[in-house]
Amino acid sequence: MRRRLAASLAGLLAVLPARADPGTEALAPFLDAVAACAGRPDPLLAVIGPEPGQTAWSREQAEEVRLAVESRLQATGRVRLAAAADVVRVKALREGTTGLSGPEAEAQIRAAFAGDASVFLVEPRRAGETASLRLQAITRSAACKATSEPLTVPIHVGAGVADVDAEMERAVKAFGQAAPNASAIEVCPFEAEGGHSTCASALTDRLLIALDAEARSANRILKGGRLEVRRRPPGTACAGPVTARGRFLTDRERRSWMELEFQRDGAVLAPTGRRRIAVEGLGCDPTPRPFLDHLAATARTDGGRLAVAATATPFSAGQRLELRIESRARQTLYCWVLAADETAFVALPVRGNPTSQNPLGPGDVRRYPRGYGLDEIVAGEPFENLFACFGIPGGLPPELAARWLAAAPSSEGEARLLQPPEVLDLVEKIRAVPGVTEATARIVVR
Repeated sequence: MRRRLAASLAGLLAVLPARADPGTEALAPFLDAVAACAGRPDPLLAVIGPEPGQTAWSREQAEEVRLAVESRLQATGRVRLAAAADVVRVKALREGTTGLSGPEAEAQIRAAFAGDASVFLVEPRRAGETASLRLQAITRSAACKATSEPLTVPIHVGAGVADVDAEMERAVKAFGQAAPNASAIEVCPFEAEGGHSTCASALTDRLLIALDAEARSANRILKGGRLEVRRRPPGTACAGPVTARGRFLTDRERRSWMELEFQRDGAVLAPTGRRRIAVEGLGCDPTPRPFLDHLAATARTDGGRLAVAATATPFSAGQRLELRIESRARQTLYCWVLAADETAFVALPVRGNPTSQNPLGPGDVRRYPRGYGLDEIVAGEPFENLFACFGIPGGLPPELAARWLAAAPSSEGEARLLQPPEVLDLVEKIRAVPGVTEATARIVVR
């Protein structure tokens, strides 16, 4: 009986029509029109994406939507997709391995866009976590086009990115109108009111993206205009004939705000005023912190690879200062002591001291300074500093290693005191080294 019932159920399921996916079913009229335009039932489509100047979505959201559209088109089984915008990935892979000549690159790019039709995402809109758009396909000869009914796709990238990008694009547009002949601009890092915040750095990045888009805009290129965008190093004076400077602020209700202004020869151009922004999606922490707290909070720590701890918290006057360093992987150490005023001095390695320059292996434990054969340090007046180490497999790149060692102590001399601009620049550059691990410990004397 059970066998007959199962067989009957299987037969019933076999004759039931498969339920169409509503996401792909809605594309049927559009694909019919595209096939008619292309003159073939399985056209090759190059999905280009939205117009570069649209502000409904951030760039990350636009890429997410483009890939979602490609996925839906592919799911219909009625089209083939050209590499189009993704050809740069293949190009980068070839250039990083076997190399790619100029003619080869040109041929590869031409082939990537050589579909029967190009598909553009038009009428972009956003409502909460949903994007709406239409697909518009135009054949290679531009003799025929097809436009879809409105489509909706979910967005997972935070809306805050699009909100911030829209503010930046409006500000850059106002700058372009106020200074249409500007050929270069110095972008000074955003400052966080009341301390340091990773949101200030994130806002600087979004401004650079908006200015880069302006520099590459069709309107500027057609008019022969050139805009060189330069980012000022952190901690340096904001100077130049044309500059951009901004502030990031939070209020008591933890709402976030930004201010941005452009200056030419000291005169303010197109200030935005205080604009409320949503930082969700930027991947930053809006909390303003003192320098040492900020440095420790943003350190790329991994206790499974490197750990640092003070042997006492706090130390008392007259007590010997000592730090315990434990390595759980093979790595070269670069350690320094940082003060609240953003100055620092290098502690390790020590020039002329082979022990301090040799890599540590898994399970190695050292005590600074005595474990490196250095003179002991005795606590005196009250202070609070941060002892921080970078652990890097294979060591720093040669240029960074030379900068670090130039400031390091030697067996015959003291370390050079690093000033804030150099400290902030080293932090930024060393944290960008692949595989870096950080560890920090407070040195507190009471």
